[in-house]
Amino acid sequence: MSIVRMKKMQLFAHKEIRQQLLAFLQQQGVVQLHPIDHDQIQQELLTYSAVSSQDIDETLHTLQHMVTFLQKHSKVRIPGQIMLDHQQWAHITQHYNFQECFYKCRKVEEDLIRLEAKKQQLASQKQQLTPWLPVTMRLQDLQASPLVTYLAGSLKQKKQEDCLQKLQGTVPAVHYETISLDKEKAYLLIVTLHEYKEQALEILKKYDFSQSSFPKIKATPKRLYVRLTQELSRIDKALKQLSQEINNLSPNLPKLVSLIDYYQNIRENKIVQRWFLESDKAFVITGWLPAKQEAAFRKALRQHFQEVELITVEPGAADTPPVEIENKKLVKPFEVITELYGYPIYTGIDPTAYLAPFFALFFGICLGDAGYGLIVAISTVYIWWKFKKRLTPGSQKFIGLFFIGGLCAIGAGAAMGSWFGVASKYKLFDPLAQLMLFLGIALGLGIIHIFTGLLIKMRENTRENGFWAGLWDQGAWILLILSLLIYGIVQSLGSWPVIATSSAFIALFSAGLIVFFQARSKDKNTQDKLDSYQLLYLLLAISIAVWILKLFDPLGMIATVVLVAGIFYRSRNSFKGFLARIGLGIYALYGFTGYFGDILSYSRLMALGLVGGIIAMVINILAGIARELVPGIGLLVAILILLGGHAFNLVMSLLSAFVHTSRLQYLEFFNKFYVSGGKKFKPFSWTYKNVILTEATKK
Repeated sequence: MSIVRMKKMQLFAHKEIRQQLLAFLQQQGVVQLHPIDHDQIQQELLTYSAVSSQDIDETLHTLQHMVTFLQKHSKVRIPGQIMLDHQQWAHITQHYNFQECFYKCRKVEEDLIRLEAKKQQLASQKQQLTPWLPVTMRLQDLQASPLVTYLAGSLKQKKQEDCLQKLQGTVPAVHYETISLDKEKAYLLIVTLHEYKEQALEILKKYDFSQSSFPKIKATPKRLYVRLTQELSRIDKALKQLSQEINNLSPNLPKLVSLIDYYQNIRENKIVQRWFLESDKAFVITGWLPAKQEAAFRKALRQHFQEVELITVEPGAADTPPVEIENKKLVKPFEVITELYGYPIYTGIDPTAYLAPFFALFFGICLGDAGYGLIVAISTVYIWWKFKKRLTPGSQKFIGLFFIGGLCAIGAGAAMGSWFGVASKYKLFDPLAQLMLFLGIALGLGIIHIFTGLLIKMRENTRENGFWAGLWDQGAWILLILSLLIYGIVQSLGSWPVIATSSAFIALFSAGLIVFFQARSKDKNTQDKLDSYQLLYLLLAISIAVWILKLFDPLGMIATVVLVAGIFYRSRNSFKGFLARIGLGIYALYGFTGYFGDILSYSRLMALGLVGGIIAMVINILAGIARELVPGIGLLVAILILLGGHAFNLVMSLLSAFVHTSRLQYLEFFNKFYVSGGKKFKPFSWTYKNVILTEATKK
């Protein structure tokens, strides 16, 4: 329920133990390292370490290329992360030589590229040759002879007749033959004398004639077609053989993927070394260390190294420590909501514990059906049990979040008497029959939610700037909203006039506080004590409320006049500032419409809670109608409608519940007190993206 306190650390060590120390830090996984500000170090004594990661980058590129190639061309797929025990991990990282596999992959890839290019070329030639199969002449004979020219090509069938008539009417010596037709084109072989070639080509060009070319070989188109088919068959056999070779190499995939993780960590080790500042014999590096882990870290450091000096200090005003939030087990799943919005600043507030009960309750109301909540709870438990070894910390949080939300949906659905859209007689209220009650519950929860945010901000404001600052900035708004609510309820009931008058007085008094103090300037952050100037404004807010309500007439009016005169006298040297303060205060009072809009936003709880249950009810009705109207298979149709309809409704309800509940946290709750912008604490440690090590073997 808090932000973990960080300490700034510096490590000084002898250069001979650099690798051992880095391995130790990476294994401990409690320190976030960062580059040293070299302006704070004597530059004539220290320089940055010259460490290159080029060799590791090349190795990673090779491994990633091999994995991509094998997964693309083989039947083997890596299903998510690979589970390895300690012995398997050690054997792969220390003894497996991927170079042999790399050479085989490279040769196979080169052959594959060459054969596929050849296959594509032959297939294109074969396709181009298909329309000319009826030609009985050898292809070399279709080349230009001493007397005649052969023009082979195609044009659109609708232009064929006009083109041939034009040729015959214009070119003195021309002969043509239609070789074949397809859906759109006609393939023609045109023969003419050499001296008429250009004339014939000019006419053909006007009709979009596309000329074809043939290789100079002693074979007819049909004979060449057979040769191409045979060559393609041989290529296909060679490709099948290569495919088999790739499948034989595919068992290397898990090892290659594991090595990617290994070399990624080695690369991180290299990059960190670039942040070192070093002399001839020593080096120094800085970072952040959680204060709660300092003692254990120092002890482990002393046990492993004698040539190391660790210095820790509290963060300075100019420092921006990374942020790690720490919550109890029940609250931890709700860290997902905080992380999606953004980490708090280091000096701020972790909102997770405050939003957790509201998020769970709102999620349950939005889902709105006990049956759906039961399915969600059971499903999350099953996923946890089935895949717990493969779940990342983030996935575990999401599952925990939906499990708690499912339990709350069971409670909310039972309270409204909805079980898979079937109404139960055991319920606290009927949301359809008691719509205004449901709306009142939703808005009431919204008011509590908003007040919680204001109270959190008021507590922090009071702690930093004093009691009166908390009263002016947040307390006045809480008093105004609460008193207006009480006044509205009492007036609608038409009773308890004393309570009505009291709430009206508090509302006017708090409105006066907002007008007089929201735009204060020089005394904005010095509110430990109430000075005479502030006391005048405070008494003025009371007297105005007494005057408007005509209490103790005419004392309220007299007190107001006297206090205004006193304030004018105090402000005689800064009258413009006084008027600006009052004007800005009146404008600040307009912010009530924002609070009113925020409260109305919680009506979505009622709307979503109703929609899910109503759709579930409609699905049940449709299934009942199908069972009665469809003879023979009515029961089967009804079952399909129930399963499909409720599955779709559950998915959409879950999506709506998560999105709209998150929206209420982000827009209506967080903007009352929360400041984001912190950077997550990321310790230098072994990280695994493709590999899962069992708990007993994690580094």
